[in-house]
Amino acid sequence: MTETTEKNSDTYIDWLEKAISENYIKYYDYTDFTNKEEINNGSFGKVFRVNRKDSDTVMALKYPFNLTIKEMVNEIKMQREVDYHSNIIRFYGISKLENKYLLVLEYADCGSLQSYLKENFNKLEWNDKYQLALQLANAVECLNNEGIIHCDLHAQNVLVHQNKIKLADFGLSRKITDISYNSTNVLGVVPYIDPKYLNNIKDKSQPYKLNAKSDVYSVGVLLWQISSGHRPFYVENVEYDANLIMNIIKGQREKIVKDTPIEYSNLYKCWEDDPTK
Repeated sequence: MTETTEKNSDTYIDWLEKAISENYIKYYDYTDFTNKEEINNGSFGKVFRVNRKDSDTVMALKYPFNLTIKEMVNEIKMQREVDYHSNIIRFYGISKLENKYLLVLEYADCGSLQSYLKENFNKLEWNDKYQLALQLANAVECLNNEGIIHCDLHAQNVLVHQNKIKLADFGLSRKITDISYNSTNVLGVVPYIDPKYLNNIKDKSQPYKLNAKSDVYSVGVLLWQISSGHRPFYVENVEYDANLIMNIIKGQREKIVKDTPIEYSNLYKCWEDDPTK
């Protein structure tokens, strides 16, 4: 860690500690959590299902070991701005374990959208799919109204609680006005990412920055996944590769699922090269 990085890290730690001391953010003693059960182990960290003080209150404890303190503070700030929306996961506060900060969040009892569809798709009627689509669109619209871009929308970052959509994982989100933002890595998984951003892999001369239209594109792919029940371009035991990236850049999209109502398939227009059409 360089001296500058360490200084920046101290700045964010100071902000977090001040927010806790002034009761801007609620602090939860880690020893108050019981019945810890790991429910997710992803690229950014682990998530545990926990009870509070042996009560029936269930929460999610996120241990983001691959998020910087800056990204963690950013996640808190972004999430607090949209915490009022019923289709966005609730942020409860902060805990601490061995000098590492943990996020205390609402627990989503149905897991990710991806696992929910895998387990429940055959039971879903079209009305159910419309409801999921509407809730997802409302959550992303809420972000847009608050001037926030999620930047990492895919079926693992969309959760389901009591059969309702709950948008989560704001560590990479940013304000629309933050034009300085640009990631050097492809975010999420390939099929959900704005093709213009994927094009950075091929052409680095004029890097394309993720923006509100990028989120709209991701929503289009997620709407298709809700209609199909499985991941886009999914072939068992085959990883996404450079060929798929190039094909998506050239305009390849998933085929409309048979018997999909035209009113629903028309929503896919937001995955066109220009999502504003």
